Amino acid sequence: MGHVILQRMVDDAGLTGHVRVSSSGTGDWHVGEHADPRTVAVLARHGYDGSRHRAREFDPEEFDEVDLVLASDEGHVRTLNRLARTPDNRGKIRLVREFDPAAVAAGTLETGDPWYGDEEHFARCFAEVEAACRGILHHVRGQLDGRLADQTRRRVDPEQP
Repeated sequence: MGHVILQRMVDDAGLTGHVRVSSSGTGDWHVGEHADPRTVAVLARHGYDGSRHRAREFDPEEFDEVDLVLASDEGHVRTLNRLARTPDNRGKIRLVREFDPAAVAAGTLETGDPWYGDEEHFARCFAEVEAACRGILHHVRGQLDGRLADQTRRRVDPEQP
């Protein structure tokens, strides 16, 4: 869900050329498979197309290529921390819901896994992920604005480190 939702938000914000969104699991259980039909259905009810999504496994080499690695729960955070080889890489790992102020205020930072639930669980998960993605987009915009400002300063003052 997160990949589909965040990619759409990035596209709608006109940031496609500046932001790469990808998703992966911490294990190889579903590599190559389509998204769960219940996920595709809840996405479709909200105007998102999840039909092309395919599962893949996270490659630890990706830490060096990305700025942010998002995890849905503490178990995934622990797994990613084991895969990270440097403190810098571990610093890139965040829970998805850390970017949702309401989740932070409520202290509910883990995304509920709807796998064993029914349609209501998938609807709840969608709401959690969509709210978090709004915050992620805000965070990413701030990061991009800072980088663009740094690049502009360097062009204006080439002596600046």
